[in-house]
Amino acid sequence: MNERAVSTVLDVALALLLVSASVLVLGLYLQDSDDGLEETDADRTAETLAATTISVQYDLSAVEEGDQFVPPEKTSANTYDRTEYGPATGLLADAAVTNARVDDDRLLTYGDEYEDAVDASIGSTLVGSNHHVYAVAVWEPYENATVRGEATAGQRSPPDEDVGSATLTVSSGMTDLEEETIREAYENGDDREEGIALVSELIAERIVDGYFDHEASQHALESQGIDRSLKVYHYQQTAAATNVEFDDPDDGESPLSRTGANATAANERLVYGDEDRNVFLEDFWEWLIGDDEANGLAALIAEDITEEALADEIDAIDEEYDGDAANERVGELLAESVSVGELTITIQTWDS
Repeated sequence: MNERAVSTVLDVALALLLVSASVLVLGLYLQDSDDGLEETDADRTAETLAATTISVQYDLSAVEEGDQFVPPEKTSANTYDRTEYGPATGLLADAAVTNARVDDDRLLTYGDEYEDAVDASIGSTLVGSNHHVYAVAVWEPYENATVRGEATAGQRSPPDEDVGSATLTVSSGMTDLEEETIREAYENGDDREEGIALVSELIAERIVDGYFDHEASQHALESQGIDRSLKVYHYQQTAAATNVEFDDPDDGESPLSRTGANATAANERLVYGDEDRNVFLEDFWEWLIGDDEANGLAALIAEDITEEALADEIDAIDEEYDGDAANERVGELLAESVSVGELTITIQTWDS
């Protein structure tokens, strides 16, 4: 397995360190044809992109458009310039995670620039190909999630074209959740609502730890220059998307300040909101049926799972089963639906 270089955009801005992720190809599913499974242009293109290292050049200057971004005191002509190297599928996966949104709230203003740069580089790699290519990377930590990221390369196929397709499952770079871990968390709840809250907590922790690696984030918060500016900005953007507030970073009491830098406290704030973990678990059901806005990523995920993402599936379970049998099947549904550590890339090809 070729080791995947640590992504600069994720290292500096997201701190999603992919040291062990490498472009982990977990599966390549071939499309059925009349003659059974056979190698197609889409399959070959997927293999080529997974094996080809590309260079991506982009800049982060779009952060200056954000109201909360505070530029470093000293800048140079290349302060915001970045160059990234890695397998094409791996960088497209990075672009999807970088492009993450919570509902319509983008976490990073420069996601489009990075995606465009990856798109252009992949396009250059495929120059001379005898077919058109469209690739879509989608990161969804659980089915139908409100929190999701997407990135594309190439142009969509015309509606009347005969299109071949192949799908790869690759690592998102985040620590995955085993199905048994999800089941145990759910079963530890005193009732279904608390079980869902406990699973939502695990998902939120994995996501926040992925974007805000503790060691890298702590170092950035304590530093000066562009690293600190980007890190504080990313915390504040994520906080706004999850209805969380941080004290002024110039206030020494704030976990985002240089003197009071505390990545652990900042990450917990993003996960649990303005209250601590115990309050989140104790008050989850009261909050869910009330009028208060979800506060913190765990609460947003719990609300999404309950009210939107898996609501139809949960309703169907309740129509067919009662009591413990229904609750047990909800736990199985959660275990099967969560995929924080995986990301899918679909490759489509068609002739000119």
